[in-house]
Amino acid sequence: MKVFLFFLFLTINCFANEIKKIEYIGDIDLVLGDFSKSNLDTICGFSYDEFYKIWKKNPTFIKKDIENCSEQLKEYLDSLGFYKATVNYEIKDNNAKIEIIKNEPIKVNSIEVEDEYKRFVSFKKDEVFISSKFTESKKDIRKHLNENGYSKADINAKAYINLDEYRVDLIYKITKNKLQYFGDINIKNSANISQELLQKHIEFKKGQIYNSKLLDKTYENLYNFGIYKTIIVEPDFESNSEFIPININLEEGFFKENMFGFGYDTDKKFRFKAQHKNDNFLGDLKQFTLGTKVNSEGFELYNNIFDPYFIKGNISLNNDVSYEDMDYTSYSQKKLQDRLTLSKEIYNLPNSVGFLAEHSTIKSDLKEYESGTYLLNSLFYEIKLDRRDDSLNPKDGYFLSFYIEDGSKFLGSEYDYLKTVTDLRYIKTFDKLTASLKTKIGTLDRDLPIFKHFFAGGAYSNRGYAYEKVGLKDSDDNPYGGLSMIDSSLEFEYNIYKNVGLVTFFDSTMLSMETNKFNDKFYNSFGFGARYYTPIGPFRVDFGFPQDDGGFVFHIGIGQVF
Repeated sequence: MKVFLFFLFLTINCFANEIKKIEYIGDIDLVLGDFSKSNLDTICGFSYDEFYKIWKKNPTFIKKDIENCSEQLKEYLDSLGFYKATVNYEIKDNNAKIEIIKNEPIKVNSIEVEDEYKRFVSFKKDEVFISSKFTESKKDIRKHLNENGYSKADINAKAYINLDEYRVDLIYKITKNKLQYFGDINIKNSANISQELLQKHIEFKKGQIYNSKLLDKTYENLYNFGIYKTIIVEPDFESNSEFIPININLEEGFFKENMFGFGYDTDKKFRFKAQHKNDNFLGDLKQFTLGTKVNSEGFELYNNIFDPYFIKGNISLNNDVSYEDMDYTSYSQKKLQDRLTLSKEIYNLPNSVGFLAEHSTIKSDLKEYESGTYLLNSLFYEIKLDRRDDSLNPKDGYFLSFYIEDGSKFLGSEYDYLKTVTDLRYIKTFDKLTASLKTKIGTLDRDLPIFKHFFAGGAYSNRGYAYEKVGLKDSDDNPYGGLSMIDSSLEFEYNIYKNVGLVTFFDSTMLSMETNKFNDKFYNSFGFGARYYTPIGPFRVDFGFPQDDGGFVFHIGIGQVF
């Protein structure tokens, strides 16, 4: 009976002291800042589900939680320099009120530091002392010394806090000791990568002044290989010599993968992709890819072989072979294609030259363009400048590219022709608003079989029109495309919550059946949509309204337009 009464008392007591609401009062911030409710909850370890999860119950707390919170907040206030702050709480009717009174902050009275290190100490006399800034200053000094050969320097930095006089005195004493150099480089590597290739990506040499920044860059280079599960680039500071040995340990991981994916967009409807990829085919980072893509309009088989160090370690070779059997808007096509590319970076700009062979069997839906079999061979050149912060979900930066393709009977082509494509994109974010602009300009110097024309319209082009439906069409609504094209989009996106954004856009396209003509009719549209950002790109929903035709076109898909 005594045990039963004891547990009954505990149960009643627990329910009686259940706290359902916590309120912060006193010196707090209304919405944002160091003393906002969300930040204070984080300090105390209180977590709540997102507002839209209405099926979830709000958490409850007990008195011990409030006591711990008060202690955590006092430590937090100390770290921000409010050593005289008080934190009190009151629990009443299942509610807890936590009162924060900051009072006067402690300030820096004096700073003693050599001139060489002053720029790493952000404090000024009579400024509020924040412990995290003091810790950061020591890290910055250590980093500076490590990057300039003094990895074994002694840093004696103290913050003398005098609570009686309520002041802080900062004293930094640094002893550099001997200048250090890179010593022996010891490499353990389990992957099929040559010593010569590894050395090419190690940013330092024996005898060079020690610089920790070069270790970080070397780690980044090796990480970008994409084949290692363990990468250790570690200096051996136990050595008594001024030469510091560097141990590099590389353990091979999985570099072969089989990938299967499904997707949907309003241009190609349901899509399926299967691919096998080997990122170290025959060693030294050669890549081999074999795959297929299937959608509602047909299929494509493709194979790629890529050698990033084909000639002298800085010219890459890329060979793409593909076969497609696809229905397009105005024609169907069976095409065997081989694209051989040599690439080299010049002034940090990727430059590519190569040979393109296309053997196509066309069934045309347009009376003016004959069905038949065509062989087009050409040389091409491409240059790119990509300064976007993220190629998958860019928020700032710009992208420029220029492509020229020169078909010649001298190469066995049925036609002599010249084709160019210029692509320009610019993205700028202002707080929660992102503005994006893109323009694609295409030219052909003569009329060619229909599969070589430029087409526009769809989820990644002019969104006021269905896929490839911009421009002149025949009586059966089959588009002719164009020999000259300007395809532009301007979009504004406003972030409303975490990974969710709303957009409005204006798209404009000119397609002309004349060569090098850019003052033909422009097809304009406007619209709005929504974005939900995922790890594989934004999920997009757009409604486009053509200016001339009326009605609207609905687009859905995954992937970045810009």
